[in-house]
Amino acid sequence: MGSRIIPIEPSAAAASDPLRQRWVLSATLLLFVAGFFYLPTLEIFQPNVTDQLFNESIAPVRWRENFTSYFISIVLEAAPYMVLGAFLSGLIEILVPSQWLPDMARRLGRLGIPAVVLLAPLFPICECGVVMVARRLLRKGLPMGHTIAYLLAAPILNPVVLGGTWLAFFRDPLYPLMRGAGAFFIAIALGLLLHRPFTRNALREGWRGVDHPDHGLAGQGWLERGRHLLEHVRTDFLDMGLYFLFGVFLASCLKTFVDWEWLDQLGGGPFTGPLAMMGAAFVMSLCSEADAFVAASFIEFDMYAHTAFLVLGPMIDIKLLLMYQSLFRTRHIALFALAVVTAVSLYVALLMLLPEGFLDWFSMRGMM
Repeated sequence: MGSRIIPIEPSAAAASDPLRQRWVLSATLLLFVAGFFYLPTLEIFQPNVTDQLFNESIAPVRWRENFTSYFISIVLEAAPYMVLGAFLSGLIEILVPSQWLPDMARRLGRLGIPAVVLLAPLFPICECGVVMVARRLLRKGLPMGHTIAYLLAAPILNPVVLGGTWLAFFRDPLYPLMRGAGAFFIAIALGLLLHRPFTRNALREGWRGVDHPDHGLAGQGWLERGRHLLEHVRTDFLDMGLYFLFGVFLASCLKTFVDWEWLDQLGGGPFTGPLAMMGAAFVMSLCSEADAFVAASFIEFDMYAHTAFLVLGPMIDIKLLLMYQSLFRTRHIALFALAVVTAVSLYVALLMLLPEGFLDWFSMRGMM
């Protein structure tokens, strides 16, 4: 007789842990933002204080305007998809029966992990909203390995993402194929590999934040269901919004104060190129539905470096690290990030081992 899969329900007593974390993040974000935008007032008491604090060779003269542009652009780009993720999360809570996912996972066993990856395109979502959906799937009883596979695959195996990749690289089918294949194999591999290390102990205490009561929706009408759906959307969006904003803040700081000319110097290296592009994807924290156009602008890099950028970015970046804090413990996030970087590096290395000219031949055949 198979073991029963029980939906994960954090204890109510542990809710103070994420609440304390949100207070710390809020205070830190407020302190740094206030320091950034009120720093000019120090000029009254000490002239040229900004020149002393910031090196012009690293930070541009108009660093404050650049920081604001980066911050606002990332937020405006990602906010609609966060709402979409919260909405999809609410639909899962309202429409999916509590025991359906555990029953399906028990029947399929490990085969459920590739099944989740294959079904990911049916729920198109980018990485900005995928954490909210994964949290809801976990609450419904989806096993950890299946959830990890969904986290990695869904932001890339998205028709809009793959279509945008095709357009960004001049309608070359090779790039969406390499990106989609990387997401498919890496999601399955890490879902199987991390299934045991990521047990219930990997979840942060009180990870769900505000507890959702059992509304007994079976006997309620559509108006009442709609009201509960909006409640779930609001709760999930506000619960994830702080982690998202703090991640965007860190990414904007790095994009403002780090000299990115070093990327051009590393573009020609067969090993340094992919590593540099992986670092750029981590820092830039772009939405997966628009990152291909940025990747295509790095003309100094080859297709392997572009692939590293396109595969790693939607799986792990600065804002995702902060959003994972609402779900996993810190040591498990570090293990997860290390596994993703290693898997993407191995995937790119395998692409390099293919016979010379094979990918070019495939690209030319696809464009005919």
